Amino acid sequence: MFKFIHTSDWHLGQNFYGYDRSEEQRDFLRQLADIVRKQQPDALLVSGDIFHTAAPSNAAANIYVEGMLNIHKAYPDMSIIVIAGNHDSASRLDSDKRLWELAKVTVLGGIVRDTDGKANLRSHIIPVGDQGIVAAVPFAYPSSFPIVDGNETERDRRQEVYFQALLNQANANNPNGLPIVLIAHLAVNNSDFTGHDRNMTMECVELSTLGKGYDYAALGHIHRPQDVSERARYCGTPLPVSFDEQCEHSVSIVTIESHGAAPVIETKTIKNLKPLHTIPPREPADFETALEQLQQFDADKQAYIRLNVQVERFLPVGALERAAEAVKSKQCRFCEIKKTATLATTRQASQLTVEQFYRSQPIDIANQYFIEVTGKPMSDQQQKMFNDIYQSVKEKNRQ
Repeated sequence: MFKFIHTSDWHLGQNFYGYDRSEEQRDFLRQLADIVRKQQPDALLVSGDIFHTAAPSNAAANIYVEGMLNIHKAYPDMSIIVIAGNHDSASRLDSDKRLWELAKVTVLGGIVRDTDGKANLRSHIIPVGDQGIVAAVPFAYPSSFPIVDGNETERDRRQEVYFQALLNQANANNPNGLPIVLIAHLAVNNSDFTGHDRNMTMECVELSTLGKGYDYAALGHIHRPQDVSERARYCGTPLPVSFDEQCEHSVSIVTIESHGAAPVIETKTIKNLKPLHTIPPREPADFETALEQLQQFDADKQAYIRLNVQVERFLPVGALERAAEAVKSKQCRFCEIKKTATLATTRQASQLTVEQFYRSQPIDIANQYFIEVTGKPMSDQQQKMFNDIYQSVKEKNRQ
């Protein structure tokens, strides 16, 4: 039987609206060490995004080192396998990988190549005693995967070919039928991206890209815990990285009896010292109502706070200052005001047809935009300033 803990997306060193999260992150790593001590698994798998940035501060690096050493001390017989995520620096993680071997930690920052540039699959297959085999693939863009056998026809699907070749190699090295676990950091199509930055784009792959032959895929990158299939799972973030990550945060404990057997998954909840609260939590309210709820928030409760406010056009003057003042004597930390425009406001924004656009003067379009943004027309002075700048640009274009 192969028993392991699956965790990912620690984002150590994240600066959250200017606030330092070191205390929470150290506490999470203490909780993880306690889970290891009680569970005594064969392995701990960390599926990427150890740090929040590719150049973490010394303080973040120290949290990582101290946390990993304490986790190793919690159960010295356990193997630890760490891969880089898209937020990590592959070279930085690889720079001290030989030192980490002294604590039974295997680190893979980048994909290993032979001297001829082809894939070195051997370095990515990690035996865990007589319990299991881990095939580890750190983050890489699809076009960055190395060629496996030099066949030109594989270049357009090199990621897919690489994963299958790695699993084929792992199965060929498995005469005793040990469970095979794939660990990777990537986004799988049709996953639930709830909570991720709305402005962030993800390059997704089909689940079939991961190949066949694994008993469990320990995935990182998506922050919401979820099963992608009965044999592939995102464990999610142990601590929320954004206010929109409204889900239970945990690590996954997985046991697999033998190669081919279905994985059995249990989750262990991670408690956050400073939870992320949105006030009101569901539907937005006018600013005064939201501010009143903030004023009533438990003064002794540690938390990060976001106000959920509905506005017609703008927040009241001094809204941010009033919200910050409301928590001045409290333990919570005010972060931001999330603004939601009323339906009437969104309907007021007019749209020009192509014909109307060509018939309009630049000052007319500018004035319409100004009204939609500020709620009032441009003053004579502002209109004159706009026309002067417009004429100046026209003159430069003629030259």
